[in-house]
Amino acid sequence: MKNKGFSIVEILIVIAIMGILSAGIFSAFRFVAKENAWRHYVAKNEMDIEILTNQLLKDIESAGFGIDSDRLTLASIITNTVGGNSFSRIIIPGLSFRAERWSGCWAYLTNGTLTNRSKNYLGQDCQFPNDWYVVLEPYTKKNLCPAETYYLCNDLSNLSGLAFYATNNNSYRYPQSFMLTYHVNQLNLKECASGTYSIVKTLGTEGQPGYQPNQPVISCIFPGGFKIRAGLVSGSTLNYSDTLTTTDIKNKNLKLFRVCLIAQVGYKQDTEGPQPQFSTDCGGVPSIDSTWWNNIGRWYRWKVVEINIPLKNYQ
Repeated sequence: MKNKGFSIVEILIVIAIMGILSAGIFSAFRFVAKENAWRHYVAKNEMDIEILTNQLLKDIESAGFGIDSDRLTLASIITNTVGGNSFSRIIIPGLSFRAERWSGCWAYLTNGTLTNRSKNYLGQDCQFPNDWYVVLEPYTKKNLCPAETYYLCNDLSNLSGLAFYATNNNSYRYPQSFMLTYHVNQLNLKECASGTYSIVKTLGTEGQPGYQPNQPVISCIFPGGFKIRAGLVSGSTLNYSDTLTTTDIKNKNLKLFRVCLIAQVGYKQDTEGPQPQFSTDCGGVPSIDSTWWNNIGRWYRWKVVEINIPLKNYQ
């Protein structure tokens, strides 16, 4: 009996089956790869939001650190329109915003002698080199440094009060060089949905020594998705306001800032998602363009973050 080989029909059937299996495997691989990439991007977005939240906590909690009572009133909240959407712009004074080695250091000062020294922002025991300081009277919080040195002291001899490290830069001026601004612009990353925004921060006052504009913080911000509200006490009631007055600060009614944020999480999806919204404490649903939402916004996922940040230096 002669051996019989495979017929052409059998070979074609095997090839067809292999093609179907290969297509299935390739399709599954593409799905897994796409899902894996999406999960990695979501994790990155979540991490970016967490980093931003921690940075906001650190900076805003430090508002007023080392600032005399007359200049605490420099804190303000402004509503800006960027690209047709409303965002908050917050400006706060403080001596710990600049990442110099001894930023955040303070100590009791008695007739030029330093005691009870703190640690700096890196957790190191504070040293007090021959640099520039702000010295405040403990009860009134008046600045004891002379006007001719822009209210900074580099000689602590015979002074008593609370000494706060300011800088080692001879050109810096108080308080102009120690202002911090968080605001929004339209620069963005390519993976962000079209029509979203970035949060940036600025150190110092424009035209003054040490001015550093628009340092990137986070991208992919929802239109109208960055608000700062002042937590103001009236009697025993805490109310949230989009504005802040010098009277609120002088009367010590300002207790906290409420940060309200909506940021993109992940790439564009095949299924639409719900429109994000703030709680009533953050002002409710942001006002956005319906055409943008229907064409772009609803195909992305959005994370809403709301946190209250107490202001210890304003009490």
